[in-house]
Amino acid sequence: MPPLKTVSFIVKRCGVAMLGCVTSIADAQQTPSLEQLLKTQLSDLPQHIETSTATRYAQSSNQSATVTYVVTSTDIAMYQWQTLAEVLQSLPGIYITTDSVFQYVGVRGLGQPGDFNSRLLFLIDGVRMNENFYDAALVGRDAIIDVENIDRIEFAAGPGAAIYGNNAFFGVVNILTKSAQQLRGAALQMTLRDDTSNRYFFSSAHRLEQGSEWWFSASHEQQSELPLAFPAQPQFEQDFLNNNNEQLSRMRLGAKHQGLRLQLLWSGQARNTPRLLSSPDSVKTTSVHDQNDNLLLSLAHTHALTDNLTVSGHLNQSTSRYQRDIPIYQPYTGLSSLTDDQIGRWFSGDLVMQYQGLLKHDVLVGIELQDDLRQQLETRLGPEQELLQGFYGRNQRKSAFVQDQWQFLADHSLLVGLRYDESKVSDPRVSPRLGWVWQISADQSLKLLRGNAFRSANLYEYAVNAGFDLPPLHDEEITSTELSYEQQWSRQLSYRLSGFYADIHQLIALSPETSVFTNTPKLHNLGAEFNLDWRLTNGAMLTATWSWQQGQGPFKEDLQNSPQHLVKLQYQQLVPYINAHLSTLIIGTSERQAGDLVLPGSVMAQLSLHWQLAEQHQLSMKFNNLLDSSITDRPVLDWPVFSRPGRTFSLSWRWQLW
Repeated sequence: MPPLKTVSFIVKRCGVAMLGCVTSIADAQQTPSLEQLLKTQLSDLPQHIETSTATRYAQSSNQSATVTYVVTSTDIAMYQWQTLAEVLQSLPGIYITTDSVFQYVGVRGLGQPGDFNSRLLFLIDGVRMNENFYDAALVGRDAIIDVENIDRIEFAAGPGAAIYGNNAFFGVVNILTKSAQQLRGAALQMTLRDDTSNRYFFSSAHRLEQGSEWWFSASHEQQSELPLAFPAQPQFEQDFLNNNNEQLSRMRLGAKHQGLRLQLLWSGQARNTPRLLSSPDSVKTTSVHDQNDNLLLSLAHTHALTDNLTVSGHLNQSTSRYQRDIPIYQPYTGLSSLTDDQIGRWFSGDLVMQYQGLLKHDVLVGIELQDDLRQQLETRLGPEQELLQGFYGRNQRKSAFVQDQWQFLADHSLLVGLRYDESKVSDPRVSPRLGWVWQISADQSLKLLRGNAFRSANLYEYAVNAGFDLPPLHDEEITSTELSYEQQWSRQLSYRLSGFYADIHQLIALSPETSVFTNTPKLHNLGAEFNLDWRLTNGAMLTATWSWQQGQGPFKEDLQNSPQHLVKLQYQQLVPYINAHLSTLIIGTSERQAGDLVLPGSVMAQLSLHWQLAEQHQLSMKFNNLLDSSITDRPVLDWPVFSRPGRTFSLSWRWQLW
């Protein structure tokens, strides 16, 4: 069915009535609307972007020894990215693979098959997002945060264990959320796609005269026919489509008063996946049911004790539960079910002190604690939920870190950091890092960073090996060195060239032959990145990145799921004839090894158009995989190759109620 005809059908089919009792916002310093952004000619590059992820405090990006990439809420709106994974894949060196259920993130050619994003540390407003049984981070439609709530995303590439500890192996992704000022009152948004998906988002926020504020948002998404992960036999294809569906809901609630901030995030996902069930009498189509629920409650406080001393901290409570019900047939009891139940609940907190009273020094000292109150992996049988297998953990992590950035000369600064980590399941770890920044001139800088990071085996990896009475796995280790040169040629043109080398020891990998986890001997990874940012005189913006890497295993073999080249082009342009804003993203990925197969290279293109119909109404349309390219993935090596969906079309309408 043609995209426009399908969307028209969906609009007629889905009558939506949403009634909310909301409070208007009176704020003289509102963020600019999309209409104002469309009329703004961004002919100059932004100067001295402020970031906070690499050092845990705000500083100009040219002062940071770590290369940090930033995506703003304006970028998300212009390109109509609808998931966190879509946002991340626009960043240099990052590539996304999928098995239709989970979105896997690879970084700089390192995307270990079967890894649930445990080698990247994900934060929401500085709070750990990775759960405590797989160390997984959800970045697809199952993510705990709506993209409409994201103010900016910062990606600090390279090992970050010196201030973040476990999981900050390949880098740190910090998702900074919007406050009442950015949410701008009350808004309703509806998105319809030609793949039977529809999504609704509502937000409301209010800022009081004394500076206190609160915000609320809720979303619901459903898709009645998900694309099939693998081809079905013709006689079962329609039944498979009917039993392949998904519903997702999210909520965000928060308040802020002076330096105190309280926030609640919740997400729920219900998914059905088709499965053939054989019995002596027949073969019929049934559904595997997945239920995924996540909750994060966070209290944060920042207080300036003196002009030179600032103290900040977090107290967090997190819960994650994933349950899978698999229909089975037993000879003596007939139809039954097998239930996998995975529950994690943990408490975490940190206290950080920043002191700037020493001449030319910026000192950071902090402590962290995570108490895994519940770690449970169970398999149960039948309606009586008979326990077949169970594994339980209770880990505790304690850490302390110190960092100093010393401006020892007018144009030179030195960053020294050290962190100590201990836990119940691994040996104590010390993670150092050293950085040097040379501000050659107002338009040029040179940065050198060397750092270490580690990752301990998660509960799932530990449980699999414990079932075979194998000894505990060693911690993974990485030592990385990166050199980066940046130059701004003019007010409209800048570039960055980076080179990096990493040694990886004891990488944890699942052996296809034995189905247990083992530590892999030493790996090497060498690479380079080139980024170009150009503002054209007509207001158009062009960003081009090229990433190259060469990873080798212990026997000089190529790494699995590791593309050697990534090329990304982003372009934005006002289209005066139709009074719209055009945004395009093109991603080129080279071929990569996946088990016994070589997956071909691919080109994926996105195109978005935005209209400001009136002061309170915006209309957007987007073509994903515009060229209808054939893109294949194999993130789990013992699974068949998965083909991504072809071209899809979406239409989004946003109504700013007030």
